[in-house]
Amino acid sequence: MLERLELANVGPAPAMTLELAPRFNLLTGDNGLGKSFLLDVAWWALTRRWPQEVNPRMISGLPAQPRDPAAQARIHLRVRAATTDVDYQATYSNTDSAWKGNRGRPWAPGLVVYAHADGSFSVWDPVRNYWNP
Repeated sequence: MLERLELANVGPAPAMTLELAPRFNLLTGDNGLGKSFLLDVAWWALTRRWPQEVNPRMISGLPAQPRDPAAQARIHLRVRAATTDVDYQATYSNTDSAWKGNRGRPWAPGLVVYAHADGSFSVWDPVRNYWNP
């Protein structure tokens, strides 16, 4: 379960921290403030794939980009896995145009479901997506 997201130099604000409750979280606000962006980052945190990488036909869910290309962009997250809490940090590589962090599979022990604003759903099944090397 995703417990915390910290963003620096990425998204609609220079820095942002999101603490998530164990059972229910509600994000509200005016249009354009970054609610869908936070959900895209949460999806990435649990799957390490941006929503559009999973479904290229989507018009949203693009990989996050740094606000200021000259400054370091960072995504830090804390996930409660089956046996322990895991801290993970990724930084943006301008050279590779990609987020870089420790290699290996994400820690999501079960399905990740993302309900999109347009009424569609994305489902990530770790067994299906990590079975092949």
